[in-house]
Amino acid sequence: MELKGVNSIPIMTIHKSKGLEYDTVIFVGLEDGAFWSFRQQQQEDMCAFFVALSRAKRRAIFTFSNLRTDKFNRTRTQSREQIMTFYELLRESQVVDEVVFTEI
Repeated sequence: MELKGVNSIPIMTIHKSKGLEYDTVIFVGLEDGAFWSFRQQQQEDMCAFFVALSRAKRRAIFTFSNLRTDKFNRTRTQSREQIMTFYELLRESQVVDEVVFTEI
């Protein structure tokens, strides 16, 4: 059986997406502690984010969780305070039409 990617949804890391384009790009887990390491490599994280964002031809969808269970099975409250700077930057630069937050 040969896999050609027809009628499929590719799931990949930001780094694997370099050079590719899709109508829709979905970012999963964009709460402060899950992807962003602002203290150690803020510039590198910002560049990776914008490279991944540029893969979207029509729309980007960002997901986050208010609660996340860690590897020790402890439930932690998540924050969006730091990532909000990216949402504001996207809105101010008119890269996005709207930013909508919906709880599921």
